[in-house]
Amino acid sequence: MEDPSRSESKRAPIAVVTAFDKDIECILADRVIRRRGVPNYVEYLVKWKDLPDSEASWERGDTLWQFAEHIQRYKDEDATRTPRT
Repeated sequence: MEDPSRSESKRAPIAVVTAFDKDIECILADRVIRRRGVPNYVEYLVKWKDLPDSEASWERGDTLWQFAEHIQRYKDEDATRTPRT
């Protein structure tokens, strides 16, 4: 008798899409994560609306697709800030 689940893939899905049920108040900071053997990626420190500052969280930039306008605003504001010395 043949196993019916034999032809099913055991691999993870190609892309996992994250959708957030909360909204961003602002982006506080960003950082680039570098690990050997893994492509670099950007994380953003997100202050969520209606949550205290202590609930701010680091989120991968590629999971924040629904907040692209917030990321662009953060980058635009960051470009106009005076450099730290």
